[in-house]
Amino acid sequence: MDGAEPAPTPLIWITTPDNYDPHVQEQLKREGAERVDLLRAAGFDVRVVHSCDLVPAWNGRPRLLHGSGDLLAERAGFIVTSWTWDPGIARHLEAVVRTVRASDSVLLTDGTIDPDGLGTDKLAMYHHAASLGATVLPTVSVPFGRYARRALDAVRSELPEGAYVVKPRSMAMGFGVLKAETPQHLAATVDLLAPAGLGCLVQPHLPNTGDLRVYVHEGKAVAAQLRRPGEQAYLANISQGGSGSAYEPPEETAALSELLARSLDADYLCVDWLLAGDRPVFNEWMTVLAGYKDLAGAPRLRVEGALVDHIRRRLAAV
Repeated sequence: MDGAEPAPTPLIWITTPDNYDPHVQEQLKREGAERVDLLRAAGFDVRVVHSCDLVPAWNGRPRLLHGSGDLLAERAGFIVTSWTWDPGIARHLEAVVRTVRASDSVLLTDGTIDPDGLGTDKLAMYHHAASLGATVLPTVSVPFGRYARRALDAVRSELPEGAYVVKPRSMAMGFGVLKAETPQHLAATVDLLAPAGLGCLVQPHLPNTGDLRVYVHEGKAVAAQLRRPGEQAYLANISQGGSGSAYEPPEETAALSELLARSLDADYLCVDWLLAGDRPVFNEWMTVLAGYKDLAGAPRLRVEGALVDHIRRRLAAV
């Protein structure tokens, strides 16, 4: 009918339930429903799809087969939860991501100038952040397989004595982050992780008062959240039992977060810092998948507004 509003661009959220125990998946589904409800209230036609149900293909054009249909038959926006500890799933998600990129649809989880290198790889993030003046912990990347223990000599020469943190290079939500109290604990941790093929990093354990997440939109910090670990815990991730609240970030940290976003050409970036001593230490960043569960009031509204605006702009761009 003439004058009718155009149909909204579909927004397809691809998840990987195989990453989680089914009970955990149910919890995450409830928490993710808030984000889905926000996007639907903003006018997006949101659909949640499991990555295991997708078959990437080429037949005259990129195709992303889902049952008897093709998710790329019309232009859509895609949010892909692309981290996993399963190498087989990782390769499948890589095919999904590259197929979406080859189409005229929009991969909303890219969001940086180099999404493959700077989207999930923490080592690449440390190199980049340090080059811009951010404080970064000394870090050792663990070699593969039977050579993994060679990292122990590097730890002794490059890292201070004390407890260590071992974490995957490309994971999220605090999954797989281990604290090793002694060199012997560290050696056993490396032995256990090496066969998994995840790719891990070792850093000194930094006692801190919490994790600070700064939300940057269009080059300006719009809100921040302080996440604190639970009692007798060392991870502040809310998914790992931590709690969060709105927080006023130090001026220097807000400015560095804005600088990082501009350097990455990221319209929407969530930058995580460890609060320790006089100067926060860079931890990692995320784009549209970063959570804000415990924000409330005006800071939450600003983050939600920034997220919706960012997605609208990405979908409107040709």
